[in-house]
Amino acid sequence: MNEGHRGEGHEDGQARGEDAYERQQRLEVLLHELRTSLTTIRGWAELPLQGLSDDPELMVRALRRIQDEADHMHQAVQQVFPPTDSSWVRPLDPEPVDLRDVADEAVADLGLLDPERPIARENCGRATVVADNRMLRHAVRNLLGNALRHTPAGSPVTVAVRGPVAGAGGRPCVELSVSDQGPGMSPRDIARLTSSRAEDGRVELGGGLGLTIVRRVVERHGGEVSVRSAPDRGTTVTVAFPTVGTVSDSSGN
Repeated sequence: MNEGHRGEGHEDGQARGEDAYERQQRLEVLLHELRTSLTTIRGWAELPLQGLSDDPELMVRALRRIQDEADHMHQAVQQVFPPTDSSWVRPLDPEPVDLRDVADEAVADLGLLDPERPIARENCGRATVVADNRMLRHAVRNLLGNALRHTPAGSPVTVAVRGPVAGAGGRPCVELSVSDQGPGMSPRDIARLTSSRAEDGRVELGGGLGLTIVRRVVERHGGEVSVRSAPDRGTTVTVAFPTVGTVSDSSGN
C-alpha cells in the first residue's frame, strides 16, 4: 500500500469518526431538549389533578404551554432529522422579546415541578431585546433548572432582570441573572459557561449539556455569560444580551 492510499485511509477514518461524533452530538442535544419539554408538559398537564381545573384562565394558559412545548419537540426532531440534509442548527427567528416575560414563564414552569421552592423575581428597568423567542426561553429554563437541580431542597433562588445597563465596551444591554445559595459551581462548569466557543462549533457531550446550550444560545445572540461563584456560598450566573444590534443567522454555534 503506497503513501497515497494510506493517507486516504486515514482521512476516511477521520471523516467516519467525525460523522459518528456529529450523530452523537445531535442525539444528545435532541434528548436533552425532549426531556426538558416533556417535564414542562407533565407539570402543566397535572394541574387538573391538583383541583385547579375550575380556573378557566389557568387552564387556557396550561393548554397553550403544552401546545408550545409540543411544537418545540416537533421542531427539535426536525432539526436533528431534517427532510432535506442541511445544517442541523436552525436559523434564528429574531423578534422583540421582553426578558421579563421570559423569566416569568421559566419561573412558572419550574414552580409547578418544585412548588415548595422559594423562587423570587426582581425587575429593574426596560428589558426588550431582539432575539429568537423560543430559543431564549429554553436557554433561561435550562439555566434556572440547573440552579434547582444543584441546590438543596427549599433553598431559595432569585431570577432578576435588569436593563438597560452598560455591557462590554459600554454598549447597552439587558441582563438576566439566576442566583442560588447552593454549593457553588465547579471550575469545569464555570469554564463550560464562560469559555470562548470551540472553533469547530461542537458542544461538549455528557454532563452539563444544559449549561453548554445556554452558552451557545447567548453567543448566537451576540451576548455574554458571566459567573460569580464560591464554594458553599452560592452562584450567580448572568447572561447579557445587546439591546441594539444584530444576531447571527449562520449555522455556527
